Amino acid sequence: MPNQPSGNLILSAAIMAISACAVAWLWVAVQRWHRRPVLPYQPRRPVPWHAVDLAAIVLFYYLVMQWSVAALADTLFGPEASRPPAISDASGTQTEHVVAQLIAQGNPWVLLLCIVSAGLVAPITEEFFFRVLLQGWLETCGHRWRRQMPAIRRFMPRGGGSIVLTSLLFASLHFRVGAPQIDVRLRVLQVGGDAAARLLTLAFAVAWLRGRVGATAADLGWTPKTASGDVKLGLATFAAVAAPVYAVQITFQCLLPTYLAPDPVPLFFFALVLGTLYYRTHRLLPLIVLHAALNGTSLLLAWLGG
Repeated sequence: MPNQPSGNLILSAAIMAISACAVAWLWVAVQRWHRRPVLPYQPRRPVPWHAVDLAAIVLFYYLVMQWSVAALADTLFGPEASRPPAISDASGTQTEHVVAQLIAQGNPWVLLLCIVSAGLVAPITEEFFFRVLLQGWLETCGHRWRRQMPAIRRFMPRGGGSIVLTSLLFASLHFRVGAPQIDVRLRVLQVGGDAAARLLTLAFAVAWLRGRVGATAADLGWTPKTASGDVKLGLATFAAVAAPVYAVQITFQCLLPTYLAPDPVPLFFFALVLGTLYYRTHRLLPLIVLHAALNGTSLLLAWLGG
């Protein structure tokens, strides 16, 4: 239960978020009123990678996690420590995200690990893997299917299928049920190992795609000349969507059973925003800024409420 100063800070942050949201949507309304584009569409060439390239990247990540993190966990803590609990045993147990659980420990080094993992590594790698690689590939497939099957155009807006499918996968991977407490040392190993595996996979993916299919920096979402504007765009989008995302989170936290985490629902809507932002810009930096802003805010709230 947060203490009084923390409660006041959270209330102040909520008021600021609602105010920022109102200002952002007022600006959108003005733009629409004057028939000016809110976010101009930036076309790009079809991505040069294929399903086999995505499969190779997923396999690399899986092997890194299994051969390094999982093997090390078994060596240090035994095979029972890393065995996932059965869903039937999950009722009435902890549903908090592992990072929130670690923040509650109060260890400054563990807190630093959580900030680096959730505040930096996760936004960079998840946006690269989900939006640039997966959504970019699905978008290319969608354009081809729309040419071959014109009937699709009647019920699926351009780019809509790639955004929805990627958002569904992104949200489903955040599904959690209540689980018994696991050794904190194992949790730290899991968080740190996952961050390391993601960074290694990111490096592998860039090298693989540049070497095998000749992907350019622009194909991979990186355009340095627009960096300043992209940071502003990411922060402005965060101002527009933060309050609604947290409102959905709180609502479903109240509606769902206590053994189900509500995260997939708000994260699905958040992913739709990320997907739309990527489809309109085809740039990675605004996505990273938006995602990092949300994760950073969640880390701060978890720390204040700890």
